Amino acid sequence: MAKKKIKTAVVNGVKISPQAVQFELDRLIKFYAEHGVSAEEVRGCMSLLRDKALEQAIGAKLLLERAEQLDIPLTASDIDAEVEKVISQVGGRENYEAALAAQGVTEKDFRRELEKGAKVNKLVEQACSSVPEPTESEAEAFFAAHKADYESAGKTFVDVRDSVRDLLRHQSRGKAMDAFMAELRAEAKVEYVENDDECGCGCHSHDHAH
Repeated sequence: MAKKKIKTAVVNGVKISPQAVQFELDRLIKFYAEHGVSAEEVRGCMSLLRDKALEQAIGAKLLLERAEQLDIPLTASDIDAEVEKVISQVGGRENYEAALAAQGVTEKDFRRELEKGAKVNKLVEQACSSVPEPTESEAEAFFAAHKADYESAGKTFVDVRDSVRDLLRHQSRGKAMDAFMAELRAEAKVEYVENDDECGCGCHSHDHAH
């Protein structure tokens, strides 16, 4: 059977692994599944999802690269807080330690990975720091534009004010991040390359760690 080509990229001279692209693809598939998209529909647009996953992997690489260039400061307590989040997510320290052992990862190495993520999060916050809070009039205008939908659900403006403001805030931050990512992308050298799927079956049954 012919080997399947997996599209990846070289970003500023550093290759993005097929596993990193697959990691983003898995996240996308999970997201769509959780939002009611059927497995058949997902399979139907797999080519588009693979392209999107690659772009997200490129974006993640550019964010991490910029965060490391800026040497964003973090304290030990910042990393401790990230560790505690993970411990909570996996159901306690015993499960956390078992998960590290199962993956053959030391806590020191895991903390280093969490530090990278925390730096990227701080960079994102910096990029969005100039985004103004939605005003009351903006929230009212959004409600008015979608009034029929809200009224059919029996909702008044008072009922949805906070959720509308959250939505507007999310949209504004999204635009700020799009602009920031466009800036990073314009400065970067990105070359698309194709790799052979190691097993040739398209199953991608490899380690998905970055």
